[in-house]
Parts: sequence; C-alpha cells; structure tokens
Amino acid sequence: MKKLVSLLLALSLIIVAPLMASAVDSIEAPVTPPDIEDIIEDHQTTYEVIIHYVYPDGTPAAPDETDHVDTDQTITVPSPDIPSHTPTQYFITVSHPTRDMEFTVIYVPGYYNIEDYDTPLGIGATIMNLGVCIE
Repeated sequence: MKKLVSLLLALSLIIVAPLMASAVDSIEAPVTPPDIEDIIEDHQTTYEVIIHYVYPDGTPAAPDETDHVDTDQTITVPSPDIPSHTPTQYFITVSHPTRDMEFTVIYVPGYYNIEDYDTPLGIGATIMNLGVCIE
C-alpha cells in the first residue's frame, strides 16, 4: 500500500510540477504606483485663453488677445470699444480652466442698448392665457 501511495505521489509530481512552474513564471512582480508628487508635476496647471474680435464678415475688428490662466485663477477680459459697433459679449470671464479655451466676439454695426424694464406695459404679475388680449 505504501508503495502504491508513493508511486501515485511520484506520478502526481511528474504531472503537476511543469504546470506549477509555468504558473509561477507567469506571475509578474507587483506594480509600484507612481509618487503623487510626480503626478502633480506632470499635471498642467496653466492654460491658454485666446479671444478673437471679428466683424460679421469674419474680418478682424481688433487684435486677438491671449492670456494664460492658472487652474486656481479667475480672469475677466472686457471687449474693446469699437466706435459704432456693439460686441456680442461685453466681457469674457474664465474661471478655473481645465483646458485651453478660445472665444470669438462679433462686433455688429450700430449701437444697441436694451433697457431693462421691470414689467412690460405695467400689467404686473398678470397671468395671460392663449388668446387673451390686453388693450
């Protein structure tokens, strides 16, 4: 009986040993995570903001403006005044950018000043339904 057990044990080692060796060979060394300081150094913290000023036909209305903004910074850039033209945006605000940004401000002919009235026609908080006409 002991000889049979010894024989079976020897056969199992002959069969299993090569399989175990290939399994051990396929185990890779553990990967060491990168140091947090290296990640922070590699992360971009300043981004470029470009503002184009153009007329409706695409010709330049004013020189482009380029600024560099940090991720912890907010900037506001006013649009330049151009006589007899109104910009589509009076100022551009960029807050905590996460990528490079590009804006286009279009200058339309004429001067538009929209007054801000509290309530049109003085009708207050009247609820109007479809088809109702107030004269």
